[in-house]
Amino acid sequence: MRLTKLELHGFKSFADRTQLVFEQGVTAIVGPNGCGKSNVSDAVRWVLGEQRARALRGAKMDEVIFQGSSARRPVNLAEVSLHFANDEGLLPVPFREVVITRRLSRSGDSDYFLNRTACRLRDIQDLLRGTGLGGETGVVIESRAIDALLSDRPDDRRELFEEAAGVGLYRDRRRSTERRLEETTVDLSRLDDLIAEVQSQVRSLGRQRKRAERHAELLARRFDVDVTLAARDLERRRAETADLEARIAELREAAPNAVEVLGATEQAREAAQGRRGAADATRNELARLTSVQREQVAQLRGEIAVAEERQRNAASRRERAEFERREGEAVGVRVVADREQAEADRASAEAELRDARDIMESHAAAEDEARGMMSAARVELDQAERALRELRDQLRRAELDRESAERELADATQRSGVLDGEVQQVQDRLDLTAREVTEADETLEIARAAVAQTTLELTTAREAAREARERESLARAELGRWEEQLAGYQGKVNALESLERERVGLAPGAARLLKERAQFGEGAIVGPLSDFIDASQSSALLVERFLGPNLHAVLVRDAAASEDVRRWHARANPGPLLLLPLDAAPDLPDAAMPSGELNTLAARVSAAPAARAWVHALLGGVHTAEDGTSFTDARGAVWLPGSVTGPGPLRRRAELAE
Repeated sequence: MRLTKLELHGFKSFADRTQLVFEQGVTAIVGPNGCGKSNVSDAVRWVLGEQRARALRGAKMDEVIFQGSSARRPVNLAEVSLHFANDEGLLPVPFREVVITRRLSRSGDSDYFLNRTACRLRDIQDLLRGTGLGGETGVVIESRAIDALLSDRPDDRRELFEEAAGVGLYRDRRRSTERRLEETTVDLSRLDDLIAEVQSQVRSLGRQRKRAERHAELLARRFDVDVTLAARDLERRRAETADLEARIAELREAAPNAVEVLGATEQAREAAQGRRGAADATRNELARLTSVQREQVAQLRGEIAVAEERQRNAASRRERAEFERREGEAVGVRVVADREQAEADRASAEAELRDARDIMESHAAAEDEARGMMSAARVELDQAERALRELRDQLRRAELDRESAERELADATQRSGVLDGEVQQVQDRLDLTAREVTEADETLEIARAAVAQTTLELTTAREAAREARERESLARAELGRWEEQLAGYQGKVNALESLERERVGLAPGAARLLKERAQFGEGAIVGPLSDFIDASQSSALLVERFLGPNLHAVLVRDAAASEDVRRWHARANPGPLLLLPLDAAPDLPDAAMPSGELNTLAARVSAAPAARAWVHALLGGVHTAEDGTSFTDARGAVWLPGSVTGPGPLRRRAELAE
């Protein structure tokens, strides 16, 4: 894993997008004080997850965003990206280049990205753990921090040494494990409390269960009692209903007699009301006559008073007449006539008054007699009215029944009339429908012919649609199978590529040699023998069975490279290792492949020019048995290999090629 590039945009003094490319060797940044050299190291610390603003020489985190200058406006976003080459696969991600990005805006939004995909800071820390990188490690050291590092406490220096030695990964795992153990202990104590609480609740629920069972038992007993009481109440009501039905039957039987009695009573009441009306009329007439007589008596009294006044006037006039008698005889004669006339009128008025008094006394006696008869009639009328009210109640019920029957009869009559009208309308509609049916029959014959043709076409179309659906279903099923097969192949290809990239199945010594090939110089280690052989799966299986451990041989440039590897092997002791120097490879025959070697293992594989000589030397002249369980070389020796459990690198490359 190697740092290849650093991108900065809007971070501190880097307002524009800036790229720092780190080539092989040492990269140095030189400049005067204040030119921004330390901002590069701050950017590395910041993108690796530094959370302390003071460690970045600021008071708060948003100060890392470019604040502007006299000739440049401030920006609203700071972004830093680190590019790492992951050719050796040290970082556990399937990418040859790993890009870690951190972005901060003035609104306070802070985001982390891994290969331009949003992620968490924890994901980046887990990715870099054990590699020596991180905001808390000593991979980035400022010049002013060297003295503090050397004079710091032993515990802090120990953390730096442990991180540099790769122990920090296991230390963090231990801390996280201890923290989880503490949380588990707290959870267990809390669980004990919950168990105690639940046990108390269980006891309480047990008591409640017993109460509920007792309650259910009492409810059952209460239900039985309620059923018994309801049965008794039902029997009592049935008896009362029977009594009421008997009473209703008796009343129905007595209803005709009551109706007759009611009719007679009504007639008697009408006769009494007639007599009462006649008596009232007579009384009113007598009262009218009495009032008339009283008015006449009052009039006569007035006339008598007038006559007396006239008499007094006449006396006065007579006195005056006596005085005036001397004046004229005519006046005296008239006065005498008037007096005589007044006396006659007075006598007749007194006679009429006496007759009126006699009539009034007779009328008063008749009125008293009528009043007595009226009182008796009122008593009889009250009794008759009480009986009449009772009969009216019975009659009202009967009338209600009769009115209900009459309403039903009226409704039936009305419905009958409506039905008669509807029958007439239906008859008219039937006539109209008969005509329409005749026309419809003619149209139906035409439509039937069209329907037959349409049905035939519809059947053909449905058959075609069914066949199309079947073909579509088969195509979809086939497509699904192909997609499943493609997904399986893609997964297998990805797995094979991952295994090929990680050199899974290669001998440990060969894998370590390839990993550390850089120390032997450019081109000293050519590569494993399996990388230079191409074959089908069946041929690859035969080659792997025959070569066995020799398949993990490594091609080197020359004998000098072999000597360097030998010294490295003695020092590192990585395990068994077979070296094939290219300058020591046997010479290939000048002529074409002999006819006897057309069926050898060498003829079944395709070797790259660099390894062709060694492949011919190892596989030339080797024939396989028909079942592939044994091999025979050119010398006649028989080779019986063991079984091959898993696919080797040659078979894996063959599968990947297919």
